[in-house]
Amino acid sequence: MFLKLGTVGRALGLQGSFYVSGRDEPFPANIKTVLIGKAAEDAKLAQMISVSWQRDRPLIKCSLAGDRTAAEALRGLSIWVKSSEIEIDDSKEFLLKDLVGRSVYDCENIEMGSVADVVIMPASINLIVLNQAKSADVEIPVIPAYVDMNFERNDNRLKLVVPASTFEEIWNARKKK
Repeated sequence: MFLKLGTVGRALGLQGSFYVSGRDEPFPANIKTVLIGKAAEDAKLAQMISVSWQRDRPLIKCSLAGDRTAAEALRGLSIWVKSSEIEIDDSKEFLLKDLVGRSVYDCENIEMGSVADVVIMPASINLIVLNQAKSADVEIPVIPAYVDMNFERNDNRLKLVVPASTFEEIWNARKKK
């Protein structure tokens, strides 16, 4: 499985460095290779040459961009990494993909269904797609107002802080369509 770390942004300088768009935190320093392309399956392998932080966003140089012209040619392409290469501190972090397949329980411990997918929204709130056998799927924001964020990475349950009835109107409206 691959994770999208951002998008190739504007080139900086003549040596092929470029900003990483869609990322507001440092680029993982331990990453030695990335894939750059529209989709991970079609992307080209690139060796990481340097990683830094400038103007509140990551700046990287990789083997696919030897100069400014090459960096500009990559602009807009996604930057992918194998999820196994991302180091996670289980006590503080999680990957959104870890939520897929979990059973979802409301605040009254009633099982509501399972997480069918995670929708990653750049510059917005990420969503889980809750699949419920009896009703239509519903998207739930992954924020503390809905999701109990104190979960274990290896747990198979996801607990909400709201009752299932919170989503009844949405499910019923989608069922009628």
